[in-house]
Amino acid sequence: MRPDLDFRTLRQQIEAATWVPDFASLYRRAGRVKMRDRMAVVGALVGTLGVLAPVALAGIFGRPGPAVLGPNPDIGEAWVTPSATPTGRYQSTVSVLAAAGGLDDLVAAVDVCVEIPQARRCSLQVTTLGGKTQRRTPYVVDALRTSPLDKIGSVQLMRIAPSVFMLSAEVGGGSRSSVRFQLTPDTQTQLNPQESTPVMGPSDRLALGAGDRAVQLVQYGDLFGVREADGSLSVVGQPPMAQRTVATAIPAAAGWWVAGRDLHTGAPAVSVSTDQGGHWAAQTLNAPAGNDVPTIATANGKDAWAFVPYKSAIRLFRTSDGGLDWREVGGAVTLPPELKTLDNRQLGALVRADRSVLMWVHSDNTTTFFESNDGEHFAVVPGPGGMIAPVDGGYAALGDPARISKDAKTWQEAAVSATVLPN
Repeated sequence: MRPDLDFRTLRQQIEAATWVPDFASLYRRAGRVKMRDRMAVVGALVGTLGVLAPVALAGIFGRPGPAVLGPNPDIGEAWVTPSATPTGRYQSTVSVLAAAGGLDDLVAAVDVCVEIPQARRCSLQVTTLGGKTQRRTPYVVDALRTSPLDKIGSVQLMRIAPSVFMLSAEVGGGSRSSVRFQLTPDTQTQLNPQESTPVMGPSDRLALGAGDRAVQLVQYGDLFGVREADGSLSVVGQPPMAQRTVATAIPAAAGWWVAGRDLHTGAPAVSVSTDQGGHWAAQTLNAPAGNDVPTIATANGKDAWAFVPYKSAIRLFRTSDGGLDWREVGGAVTLPPELKTLDNRQLGALVRADRSVLMWVHSDNTTTFFESNDGEHFAVVPGPGGMIAPVDGGYAALGDPARISKDAKTWQEAAVSATVLPN
């Protein structure tokens, strides 16, 4: 007889074999594990930000701007006082780089820059400086540069006719570029920059007079005469020397004076012409080769000085016969301790009406002045700040602020007229 089936036991076996887990409970447990992992990741991120955030904020807000760092001596940037732009976002600066004309109608070449980090934008402009005439707009804007980011140096401004000026500079470390423009009679009308014409070398020889000047369109390049009556350029004879550099600060009536080097020895040399390039008297100075070309100063074309810079001193040569014979003055001009060296510094000099000699050594942010009453013994004296440009009837100091003077002894501040910010 077959035994009875144990249905209770059989049911338990079937239920055990076909049991389905409680998925709701599994979901809850998985959610708790996932939340725990997320909280661990968030905690790690918070800890990392706590370490890196102060460093990042210091880099953004604590980094000094261009005005704090000052000018870059490698590219010859001038030291200027910054001011806020109308938007207040970036600072702007106005640097006086050159001046020409007369004390009552003085014009200046100024570089107007917006100090954007890593993208400094500048516009070379011509406007009035001090004097009786004040403009609301510059005569010329955005001169010579092809881009507002271009670096510019060795700026020169010259009046070549009563209302005609020539502006030149070395742009982007390349060759010198020049532009000629005429001032408009209406002092409230801005000259269209496109009306400024680039200066090209002439091919004709014109008649020149005692008041006509010499110019160079390229550094160390050929000289050309400029006719004062209409500003026309003329081919002229060239001085027999290398690295020709016209002394543009000397009055035209005192002759054409050119500094350079001897063609054979490379020693410092000076050439003089009293007939607008027709004939040249070239003399080599008794100094070794390898130094910068001399800096020349004269007021009457007869008594003149040539300063030959060395690393830590300046040798001085003097002539009393218009450059035919030169003698070295005993004892070089020694530099004060704060100068230390003449490397990367500009040297300038002028002769005042009372025959005293003023010389200066200019760096990016300082100018040291030397004065001599006898033309042979120099001492450090206070100065107006910035290099000095002789102009008709006086002098202009290209510092910050700019100043003007009739005798290069007593100075008064000269305001720069209106400028516009570069685009």
